[in-house]
Amino acid sequence: MNAIGEKIIARDPLGIRPLCYAIEENGPLFAAASESVALANLGFPRESIRDLEPGQAIIIQNGKLSIERFAESPRRAHCFFEWIYFANVASTLDSRSVYLARKVLGEELARTETAPIDEDTIVVPVPDTAKAAAASMAYKLGVPCLEGLMRNRYVGRTFIEGKDRAVKAKNKYTPLPEVLQGKRVLLVEDTIVRSTTMKALISQLRHRGLAREVHVRVACPPIVAPCFYGIDMSTVDELFAPRFLKGRPLTPEIEQEMARELEADSLRYLPLDSIARSVDTGRENLCQACLDSQYPTPAGERLYQIALEDAQTGAPKKSRTYESRQVKGGKQD
Repeated sequence: MNAIGEKIIARDPLGIRPLCYAIEENGPLFAAASESVALANLGFPRESIRDLEPGQAIIIQNGKLSIERFAESPRRAHCFFEWIYFANVASTLDSRSVYLARKVLGEELARTETAPIDEDTIVVPVPDTAKAAAASMAYKLGVPCLEGLMRNRYVGRTFIEGKDRAVKAKNKYTPLPEVLQGKRVLLVEDTIVRSTTMKALISQLRHRGLAREVHVRVACPPIVAPCFYGIDMSTVDELFAPRFLKGRPLTPEIEQEMARELEADSLRYLPLDSIARSVDTGRENLCQACLDSQYPTPAGERLYQIALEDAQTGAPKKSRTYESRQVKGGKQD
């Protein structure tokens, strides 16, 4: 709300973050949210939920609503991470289903699978965001998709929460030996950001779940660069993949080196072009900066250079890039 009493709901000009709204037919009710599922749960019918276009704002004053453009939108840069991890699986973002995007990622994983498949092979999702990809992968491979991990609902998202991340990771899931014992487990995860959860999870699968083999399958390419647009991963040295890639393209040999670090039998990532296929749009319409270091804004590019310098000079790990130095007017202070 501004000083003259207007309520303003705006979406950034690149559409990096989603925003939708709904207006009750023949009624006074209006609502807006980042995701369509929130509006659907309020009782709005699907056909009444609309995406706010990038660069547009909804202005409400004296009970009247208008939609106005406040900035031009020369291109789109939707954050791919919304479909992969961040958004609710029941949401539709910019007319693209989150569930269907994750389903396609599972099909992509199945297409690239190289592990032996036999009667002791099972697919196990890391709850909850990897379930759709895991089920789709298992269906394509013709093997069971079983819930061999139960999530502890009292532990939050360790990738987002900074404090005591390692402790939370150990308590985040309970493995089920009645499902896992003696099995070759294809463990499907949506992403690996810092690897804190994954390393603890593989240890739990082996020692408490008694799995015979653990093969990690990631429904995303490697995260190689920070995000400065709302996802809490803003420094280079906190990321898992750059420690192994070191500016090189991903190879099977590097994946095996990563697997040894995680104490997994193998590790496979999806290729970069799989993301655009899953979301059913061109790469030019997505922000994939954390995958390819190509930032859609000048400020993002400047912050990335600072992040690289901080990583090289050993800046404190607890300091976010945008906290270590100020960036104003295109210059570093």
